[in-house]
Amino acid sequence: MRRVLLAGLAAGLLWGGWPGGRERAWAAAPAAPSYVGVKSSMDAIRKALDDPAARQPNAPGWFALFDAIQSDLDAYTKATEPAGRLASLERLNEVSAALGAVAWAPAQQLRAELLQWINPRLHLASAERRLDETVKSLPQTEDPAVKANRQRWLDFVANDLGKALNEYNAAATVSQRADGLKKIHQALRLLQTRNSEHPWQPSWDLQNAVNELFNQPNLDVTADVNVVSPFFNQWLVQTGPVYRKGYWSQVTAGPKTGFGLLPSDDGIMFFNSQALTSVTPITDFQNQIASDPQGQRAAKLYVFSATTVDQANLTIYTVLRPSGLQIWPAYNHNIDASICSVPAQGGGVGRAVAGLIGLNQEAINQKVYEGAIGQFRQRIPGEAQEEAESRIAGETAQRNAQLRQFLPGDNTATVQDFLISGLSLRSRPEAVYVNGLLQSRSGDKQRGADAPQPASLAVPAAGVTADVHLVSLLDGIVAGLFERPVVQAVENVMIRTRDVPPGTPPGEAAVTRVNVDFPTYLSVARDVRKQNNAKVTALRIKRPSQPPDFAADARGYLVAIIHDVQIDVPAPDPNSSAGSMIGVKGNVLRIKMPQLEVAFSHQLDPATRQIKAQIQDFTPSPGSQVLAIDTDESKAAPLTRFTGALVMNTIGAKLRTQPLQASLDKLNLRGFAIQSVSPLDPSGWMRVNLVQAGPAAPGPEVLPTAPAGPPSQVPSTPAPSPEGAPPIPATTGAPAPAAEAAPAAAAAAPGTGAAPTAELTAPAVAAAPR
Repeated sequence: MRRVLLAGLAAGLLWGGWPGGRERAWAAAPAAPSYVGVKSSMDAIRKALDDPAARQPNAPGWFALFDAIQSDLDAYTKATEPAGRLASLERLNEVSAALGAVAWAPAQQLRAELLQWINPRLHLASAERRLDETVKSLPQTEDPAVKANRQRWLDFVANDLGKALNEYNAAATVSQRADGLKKIHQALRLLQTRNSEHPWQPSWDLQNAVNELFNQPNLDVTADVNVVSPFFNQWLVQTGPVYRKGYWSQVTAGPKTGFGLLPSDDGIMFFNSQALTSVTPITDFQNQIASDPQGQRAAKLYVFSATTVDQANLTIYTVLRPSGLQIWPAYNHNIDASICSVPAQGGGVGRAVAGLIGLNQEAINQKVYEGAIGQFRQRIPGEAQEEAESRIAGETAQRNAQLRQFLPGDNTATVQDFLISGLSLRSRPEAVYVNGLLQSRSGDKQRGADAPQPASLAVPAAGVTADVHLVSLLDGIVAGLFERPVVQAVENVMIRTRDVPPGTPPGEAAVTRVNVDFPTYLSVARDVRKQNNAKVTALRIKRPSQPPDFAADARGYLVAIIHDVQIDVPAPDPNSSAGSMIGVKGNVLRIKMPQLEVAFSHQLDPATRQIKAQIQDFTPSPGSQVLAIDTDESKAAPLTRFTGALVMNTIGAKLRTQPLQASLDKLNLRGFAIQSVSPLDPSGWMRVNLVQAGPAAPGPEVLPTAPAGPPSQVPSTPAPSPEGAPPIPATTGAPAPAAEAAPAAAAAAPGTGAAPTAELTAPAVAAAPR
């Protein structure tokens, strides 16, 4: 009776696996449509208009419009040729143009989503058509090689690239979407090779269009002014003497008078201002008076000395570009001088005569001051400007030499084993903005995002906001790590768990060893089985032959698609209920899965500062099997389909109950802490928000010390005032859609034609069609 009950339970597990039944247990992760942003926007408007508490007389018109949009989106998805895709896009483009005349915030949001989805696809469809038309319009030829070359281009657009696009657009599962994306990138690599060897404008346009859609930036970081201030807000002046052209000046640093970010789309631009006082004795002033024809008489009567005083404000402007730093100074001056004199020997008679006509010592000092101050105010700024520019040039060269290891040029940034290509640096008074395509330096899966940032991530949060396309980021980074020699040297990993109290750090709860041969693992498996403890087990996992693929499914789960999976686990005791149910004697069960999908969810617990992940789906591919091994792995015996499915279902069910967690407080983020982690959007994007959690780590000093000598006068550049965005008007009721915004939905093109693409060699080496 017990065995009958166990068999019934096993059948239930095999059929249902876990809540949701067999469909849930074995169904592959569903792919979100490429137009998920458009669909979300329509769903939000539909929900608002469908609210019974708020009657909307225009609701039927909007619903009809949404049905038309959906019909064209479906037609694009199912189209099997460029002409069909282009026709759908052109109809949707007409809808977006009509929505532009509707002054209603939700309509404008829908239009923005439409344009974001339409434009790159329209560029791609247009590039496909231009290349096709260009080839077909070439003059007739009887040369077989020329004809063959032209045909290869037509086949490439229709088959290699076209079928990859069909497979990508029509994908119902993330695995199908990943396969389609691989083929698109294969076609893109062929185009890049061809264009590097034999440039041809239509193929350049096609390459750029594919990149625009499937190699978008996957990193967008925003840091507000409070975050960057400790790095950019610098003192400019040091108190001390400065020697220049025979004069010693004593400079006294004053207070900081300003710091701010400036609007710039050509780098991160900011300014620092500081007051200073420069006092310079003019040691040869008597000689200057004596050498002047008008001052010679005065020089015979008195010995003069002069000291200039400059109450200045120095502003340093800095722009950080991908090519390096540019720094320049600007000054505001208030220059004065004090003139002193003592009677000269032998000039008594002259001083007496001068006094009789009203030119006593004080009056003569004033005359000398009036003659000299203009020259001081004219000469000192130039000297100071020359000194400042000389110092800044040296500092700039030094700083750029230091930055060169991070900013090598060509709009790239490098950090250890990673690089950011297409680097964009911008600034506004409130924040700095950095985006680009983050990827590993090694590996052949370096891709950008295949979807733009969703509208939910449009507004950055306070502190540091890092929006990442997690899917392409993981694809590139894991592929790069996979190619490392240290990883390639690993044949397998054995993980042996321990029975430890709850809360034990993961490093103490399990022991990991690499490259464990089967006899050694067999001994460990036997020992684990003797302990008969559910908390103690040993897994031996073979390194797959290729890196995994990553995807985001329609539910917002991160999906890892792992290829060529092989896992060894201890077999249950043959005398136990589980062992008798399997019906095959052995010490080890070897699970082999050609492909395994594992879907993860995650959430951040603010109270414990723990990020927790959980396996939601464990989906082996068809053809997976379980083998029983006694002592010789070459004599493995396969389990029946029933018992094999039972084993895999049991493993999947157990994995889904095991929470995976990590403490964020252990991350060394140099004065920052992770404040929040957003759910993963079906587009593959997520947001990590960091805030300052203590003194920020000092950044590299990028501003030179200002010259302490006579400061210079150049017109100060006023900071441009930021342009405020006008408020978006909103209405409580939905306006009626424009009549032209609801064209009839076109019928979808029949069939998908998602056949595997053939290898293209000719366009990569052949000259442009002629």
